Amino acid sequence: MIIALFSDIHGNASSLEIALKLMEKFKPNKYIFLGDMAGYYYEQNESIKLLNSLNNLISIKGNHDDLFIKSIKDRNLLISLDKKYGKSYSKLANSLTFESKMFFKNLLDFDKNNYYDAYHGSPNLIDEYIYPNTIVNFTLNKTFTFLGHTHYPMIRKINNKYIINPGSIGQSRDHNKGSFAIVDILNKEVEHIRFNYPKKRLKTSVIINRDRSYLLEVLKRVKN
Repeated sequence: MIIALFSDIHGNASSLEIALKLMEKFKPNKYIFLGDMAGYYYEQNESIKLLNSLNNLISIKGNHDDLFIKSIKDRNLLISLDKKYGKSYSKLANSLTFESKMFFKNLLDFDKNNYYDAYHGSPNLIDEYIYPNTIVNFTLNKTFTFLGHTHYPMIRKINNKYIINPGSIGQSRDHNKGSFAIVDILNKEVEHIRFNYPKKRLKTSVIINRDRSYLLEVLKRVKN
């Protein structure tokens, strides 16, 4: 079984479109999105339309998705999220399509089968960060545990079991390239794929919306 594993799109449809075309070349049996469609950039509706074109897709709820769902009914929360993360929350709330509404409604808290467990942050918390040096205080029950949230690609082996983070499609935090992972379940092989994506449209959107300068700075990051 080949799995295309990806996470943290954050409204970056330009990057997602390229990533999905690259994933298709590996002929995956399943796609697993580890969460965080909401937050930061502005093309969530377009990104969801791209995801809905896939067969055999599992979509898990991320911490920003959870916050967005709650903010729809809580105006004060919506305002605070815009101040902290940028204006994409209110823009999405004001333009939410029926297709996108159903996408957020149907997000899973986790996904499990005989080979893997999949979460956004960790089995403990939706917003827990698991890095290469993090003390793991949960049991690895399957050969693979898939986690997102950090925006950093990771392969971590503990007692012949693996924690895999595919990095981020839409807002990498260690590079200015997007990333995803291809996981061969039976052969226990994992490949991280880095790819370039156009950033002009994102930059223009941030400037037009007079949004946080952080959203521009993160696009310039390069690997140390």
